[in-house]
Amino acid sequence: MTLLRPIFAALVLALTSAIQPAAFAQSPGAGQATQDKTVNICALMKPKQGQADALRQSLLALVTPTSSEEGHISYNLFEENNGSIFLHEVWRSQEDLERHFQKPYIKDFVSRTSTLLDGENEAHFGRVISSLSNAKFSERDAQQPGAVHICSIKRPRPGKADELRQALLSLAQPTSQEEGYITYNLYEEKDGSLFLYEAWRSRADLDAHFQKPYIKDFQAKVGALAERNDVRFGKYIPASPAH
Repeated sequence: MTLLRPIFAALVLALTSAIQPAAFAQSPGAGQATQDKTVNICALMKPKQGQADALRQSLLALVTPTSSEEGHISYNLFEENNGSIFLHEVWRSQEDLERHFQKPYIKDFVSRTSTLLDGENEAHFGRVISSLSNAKFSERDAQQPGAVHICSIKRPRPGKADELRQALLSLAQPTSQEEGYITYNLYEEKDGSLFLYEAWRSRADLDAHFQKPYIKDFQAKVGALAERNDVRFGKYIPASPAH
């Protein structure tokens, strides 16, 4: 479900990341549905004019304290070409996430977001239904400057939620056989909407993926299945120059 909240509530529920060891460890098998209690988040943020660097630095300042919290699994930031940022975050449980919201550094960040964001923060919360990781790649590979990361939001048309879900799940197995795929995770929200987090070794690998027959077939029919198909492409933002 797409949650467009006031800036305060949205950012409290949307400080995220991806590509930590857990992004690779939670791999039950190609296309295999999973059941767990993790809270998975994709948040989309657009900075106000002139505030891109301030937003980036404010989010990066949260990485170290967040990574030391009980229940934290993953927190990573990605920057789009236009300066917008998306985050992919994973927590062990809803209880862990709620404790996170109460931390002083989170409350301080939230108090400053009205000066940083253009409009509202869009946060998506879902359960993992398929999680795939390529064993030949490491976390460091996913953090290389040439790697491409995707957050994709899919809101089904009325009556098409199951068909959209199955169409996306059917892509997992062939995608897992591709050269250059690092991670392909699919999440489902409470209203049947879906979002994906993907990571690819390079733009060339991703371009080759888009030319696969099963991807072209999905692209040809996604308009009939989804009333929203929003795909964001970003580069990993390192926590420090040496990260």
